[in-house]
Parts: sequence; structure tokens; C-alpha cells
Amino acid sequence: MEMNGFIGGLYKLGDWIIRLVYINILWSLFILAGAIVLGIMPSTAAVFSIMRKWMKGEEDIPIFKTYLEAFKQEFAKSNLIGLLLGILLLIFYIDYKVIVISEGTSFQILALILIPVLLLFCFMCLYIFPVFVSYNMKLLQYFKYSFLFAFASPLSTLMMIIGLFFTTILEIMVPGLIVFFGISAPAFVIMASANRAFGKVKHKVKGDFELQDSSIL
Repeated sequence: MEMNGFIGGLYKLGDWIIRLVYINILWSLFILAGAIVLGIMPSTAAVFSIMRKWMKGEEDIPIFKTYLEAFKQEFAKSNLIGLLLGILLLIFYIDYKVIVISEGTSFQILALILIPVLLLFCFMCLYIFPVFVSYNMKLLQYFKYSFLFAFASPLSTLMMIIGLFFTTILEIMVPGLIVFFGISAPAFVIMASANRAFGKVKHKVKGDFELQDSSIL
């Protein structure tokens, strides 16, 4: 019985490894299908859509079909979010250039302002995709509630950061690992931690938005 359990565990582990590798391959292919620039955001959104379904217990979904549907459905909206994120990054870059040429007190003041704002931006980015694939919102609300979830459940955010740290270290240290799990493993860590945050603060935001139709995403 114990042997059966052990073998069953190995089979389950192997199955998940194959799933994550497959998702990583799809992510790369769909980025190319979107001419790279227009493919990054919808392909990444599709990855998180699949992760969300798996974590809801829907492990037998047709992966390619579900991925394709999510990619097409969220193509425009996800690219709009990507555009806004790109604009914010451009603003940060300009601010950085201003700080570099600043001297004395001006340098210190600008640096003290930019660093915490940049950290807030990073926290928001951690939650933007989980929020995007889990809730129906207006475009700017995705940014607002990404901030909310990041700080309303600090333990979940801390778990996410620690998980991403060790995942990144592992992918750097083990040659070739990033090729097979470069996006899928981090996405799994982020989505698992975000789901915990959603459960913790759901009562605080109930009524402001609706859950996505799970038959689609």
C-alpha cells in the first residue's frame, strides 16, 4: 500500500512537471504568434488562466484549447494593461535619469521618493496577472486592487516573494531549468500565493467586482 502511494506520488509529480513544461512551451509559441511585442501580455495572461483552473481542481481541462481561448479573449485588454505598465516604466526611467543628473539635496529627495514608489509598483506587478484572470473589472481597477491585495494580505505577499526568490535561484543554478520552467514555475508560485490573498481579503472587496466566468478562464 505504501509502495502504491509512493508510486502514485511519483506519477503525480511527473504529471505536474510535464504540465509545467508544456505551459512554458505554449507561452513561448504564443508570444511568437503575437509578433512578440503583442504576444507577451496575452500569452502570460493565458498561463495564469490555466494555473487558476488547476488550482480550482480543474486538472483535466484541454490545455491547448483553454490556452488558445484565453489568449484570444484577453488579447486586447491584456495589451492595454501592458501599455499602461510600459508607460509607468518609462516614467520611472525618466525619473531615474533626472536623479542621476541631480546633485546634493535634490538627489537625496528624489531618490527617497522614487525608491518606495518603485517598490509599490513591483508589488502591484506581482498581483496584476492573478487579479486580471480572476476578476471582471474596469481597466484601472486591476491596478487598484493589485495594490489592495498586495498589502491587505502581507503574509501571502511575503510567501510569494520568498517562493519567487528560491525559484529564481534554482533556475539560475541548474543549467537548462529556465528553458523548461522559466515562466510556468514562477507563475505557479505567484498564483498560489495570490489565491491565498484573495481568500483572506475577499470580504473587504465583495460587491466591487465579479468573479470571472470559470467556464472561460
